Amino acid sequence: RARGGVLFVDECYRLAGKGDNDFGLEAIDELMSAMERGDPCMIFAGYDDAAMDDFVSSNPGLFRRIHHVFLFPAYTPLELAKILLLKIDAAGFKLAPPLRDDPTAVADLLLRHTSPDQRARMNGGLVDAL
Repeated sequence: RARGGVLFVDECYRLAGKGDNDFGLEAIDELMSAMERGDPCMIFAGYDDAAMDDFVSSNPGLFRRIHHVFLFPAYTPLELAKILLLKIDAAGFKLAPPLRDDPTAVADLLLRHTSPDQRARMNGGLVDAL
């Protein structure tokens, strides 16, 4: 169905799983067949970590069919604070002053009450958990 368009595969590293009833490797083979034809354009999304490396190495020909790789840095605490404030506002809520209009103060709270590892692993998902 994606022919002539874009196929976005989020959390693609899950396809490289090794479960007994796992059809991930079969799915990767099907994706590679479509990649040989060049249609559709495929975007494989995931974290820059060992799981993504496992996905790319799950089939010897997969990496050479991926023509562009884009790495995006994790959100900074200030960016996370701005995202959080937008989500709070969209839900119809407001923080009490002084946090309401001060993303820097919210970022400071995030820095004090989350670890660097939490922020790196959860990235934008951290604000959903709050």
